[in-house]
This record gives sequence, C-alpha cells and structure tokens, in this order.
Amino acid sequence: MHPGRVDVIAAGALIYGCILDRVARATEGRISTATASEHDILDGIALRLGRIH
Repeated sequence: MHPGRVDVIAAGALIYGCILDRVARATEGRISTATASEHDILDGIALRLGRIH
C-alpha cells in the first residue's frame, strides 16, 4: 500500500461498510457482499494493453 493512503484506510472502510449495508437493504439481502481489489483502474488498463503479465 502506498504510504500516503494509510491515514484514510479507516474512513474508507467505514464508508465502504455503510455502502454495503445500504445495498443489502435496497436489494432485500440479495446482495450483501462485494469483492475489493488492491489494484486500481490503471492496472486494469495496463493489463488490457498487454503491459502486465
């Protein structure tokens, strides 16, 4: 993890948890989990362009 992001992890986790709770309520429990990745959109773009193996 990038050192500059350490101080926002707790806040981000709290917000993420609130969003998951809201989605679970809105879907009457059909959606109650999500998968997160340590990679970001730039990794996906590079992978798609064939620059990451």
